[in-house]
Amino acid sequence: MQKLTMDTCIKLKKGKQKELILILKKNIDTTWREIGDIVGISGNYLSGDLKYEKVLLSKSLYRKICNLSSVNFDCYIEQELAKNWGQIKGGKKSKNRPRKPKMLVKNITKDLAEVFGIMLGDGSIYFNKKHKINQTVISGHLENNYEYMVNYVKPLFEKVFSREFKIRENKKMNEIQVYNQTKDVVFTLNNLGFPSGNKIKNNVGIPRWIFRSKEFLRMCIKGLIDTDGSVSSITGRNYTYIWFKSRIPKLRNDFTLAMNILGYKIAEWSSGKNRTPQTFIGNKRLIYKYYKEIGFNNIWHLKRFKAPIV
Repeated sequence: MQKLTMDTCIKLKKGKQKELILILKKNIDTTWREIGDIVGISGNYLSGDLKYEKVLLSKSLYRKICNLSSVNFDCYIEQELAKNWGQIKGGKKSKNRPRKPKMLVKNITKDLAEVFGIMLGDGSIYFNKKHKINQTVISGHLENNYEYMVNYVKPLFEKVFSREFKIRENKKMNEIQVYNQTKDVVFTLNNLGFPSGNKIKNNVGIPRWIFRSKEFLRMCIKGLIDTDGSVSSITGRNYTYIWFKSRIPKLRNDFTLAMNILGYKIAEWSSGKNRTPQTFIGNKRLIYKYYKEIGFNNIWHLKRFKAPIV
């Protein structure tokens, strides 16, 4: 077996480079563009020149693809060549430098504010060890939130970011997820105020740009209630209260501030042993006000909501 050196391109037996790249595509099971983001090159370049063996793989790219595909093609290596040997006909040299992530949002909109509410509620950005990339994920209850996740959350995120989001289900955990694995989405969320990692440890809150507009605040609160909120009545009431819970101190403070700005009086935050702190809107007039001014996009909440007579 050949020992690979640093400044080399890897020439595999004819047809094996294409086979390796197709294994990568099958293993990751997403678009060429997203796979390109994961390995750090253009998706078109990967699915074109490299797949059709017009250009050889660099050593580092070859190793990365093997790792992501969980295969080893060293036995098919025929030759090591100088790093710049592989060129497209016409004299263009291969460029395997990682593409810098870019901002996907040019303007601040109410849809973006709702996206942030959803992310602050049930969203997260974490490092996917298998694909070696940060992943944006929104999680929900498989039965209760299926319709909301598939018919509303997925299209909303695709509209805002102009990137494809996928659905996966975990029936054992009774969970459904909307997710994306591109650097651009993570980069955009990070730069607008949503950090990667554990939300509780990061003590996340509502970004300041959302407080610039009551319309942004209403949409962000809608996203929060649709995800980490609920509607249910209490004994002796024939209408439903609107509840919100959070284990994040800053988010609780920002939620209280936002509701005050919007003219909603909420109950004092309550918590008990092993229970997430929660608050609610209990005033009939304010419950009706919330229903008319903010409302629900989560169909599960809407079906359970009983408006008070005011």
